[in-house]
Amino acid sequence: MRLPFRFLMLLATMLILPARADNELQVVVQRNRAAEQPFFDIRANAFARATPEHVWQVLTDYERQPEYVPNLAGARVVSRNGAEVVLEQNGRGGFFFIRHAIHLLIRVTERPPSSIDVSLISGNMKRYGARWQLSPGEQAGVSGTRIEYSGIIEPDFFVPPLVGNAIVQGDVRKMLEAVIAQLEK
Repeated sequence: MRLPFRFLMLLATMLILPARADNELQVVVQRNRAAEQPFFDIRANAFARATPEHVWQVLTDYERQPEYVPNLAGARVVSRNGAEVVLEQNGRGGFFFIRHAIHLLIRVTERPPSSIDVSLISGNMKRYGARWQLSPGEQAGVSGTRIEYSGIIEPDFFVPPLVGNAIVQGDVRKMLEAVIAQLEK
């Protein structure tokens, strides 16, 4: 029993470590509490070798995202009213034997070309919000886009305290790696 526990802790620790400097993707997840309810505070940043206009096009093509974002099984635009989009998403989160179906109805507010704000309408999260912030940038002499992602999530299902940060961090890292790979095609 001790060996599997140590193995899980080693994997969790590896997922919590900062990203290597060569891929410039950094994801930090902290478990916090508000009114005795635990939630995850997510902060990530990355650089994509793509113009801000291309980044905007990819990030706002919501219905194509399941083609390349792991754990996102479906996305459907329910309605669009100017800069406000209501989007339905279905997916799965977690790792190994800890998996959970996720269904969300979210409100997306687009502020071209620099930010996208996401807020929960309904679904199996108690709290869910995210922000994508885009700005032109340069890295190692290459022009592109600096991407900052922040979010707060509070699932309405159990997330084990010892590995919760690693689970959330792993899912966010996979999502951002997939988005950046799509941007740099």
